[in-house]
Amino acid sequence: MIRPVSPSVRRTAAALTSAGALAAGLTAAPLAAHAQPVGGTGFAPGSAVAAVVTVPKPWYAPRALVASRMRDTIPQYDAIPGLAFKAYSFAQADGQFGGVYLWKDLASARAHFGPAWFERVRTERGAEGRVRFYEVPVAIDNTPGGTPRDLDAGAIATVVTIAVPAGVGRERLVREFEASIPTYRAVPGLLRKHYVLTDDARFGGIYLWKDEASARQWFSDAWKGRVRATYGSDATIEWFDVPILLPTRLAGNAPAIAGL
Repeated sequence: MIRPVSPSVRRTAAALTSAGALAAGLTAAPLAAHAQPVGGTGFAPGSAVAAVVTVPKPWYAPRALVASRMRDTIPQYDAIPGLAFKAYSFAQADGQFGGVYLWKDLASARAHFGPAWFERVRTERGAEGRVRFYEVPVAIDNTPGGTPRDLDAGAIATVVTIAVPAGVGRERLVREFEASIPTYRAVPGLLRKHYVLTDDARFGGIYLWKDEASARQWFSDAWKGRVRATYGSDATIEWFDVPILLPTRLAGNAPAIAGL
């Protein structure tokens, strides 16, 4: 006698099938010329570019499964031209997964995040992936020899932006970035900082921390008060958990910018 399949079993089977799609969905995107406006139109030629990518996490996929599928994609990201660094990430605010990337230049970033990437995410996730570009004129790595890859990291990324004060231009911002390098070299727990400029008149940094305690100590109420007093507006801070750190193994992928 064949027993009917219960609704709970059917739901479990559907979730497992979808989990297989998740594995495919985390593979590296095909390279293609970009045709969508994801930013960067005002960036200086040759500047490095950071990208912050977020994709809604499927309801059926526990975070541990997503992190496992992330690890499966490492060999593919190791081979991507122009990718200098990737921190795989989960947004603390809503659990969306993705990554914080550093690219050698805008052309490399646009080639990766082409129409095929957006279409694949839309098809496999049933939702839109979001990609934000930031110009990176200056960056630092506080680990001698460079931040090592770590497949079981407990790191934190913070994306910080502040409105550019009236009358302050790009050249002055870059000079101040460079002047502040010694300060950030000495910040406890700070692994990397990518100084950033945006298309919508904001500046700041993408920070990578060894742990959350180090980040929270830096972004104190006193820090927030100094930002408000100095620039006349509050900083926006986004927080990401980082389970995997992936610096490039391709020497030609390193950006030629101050600080690195």
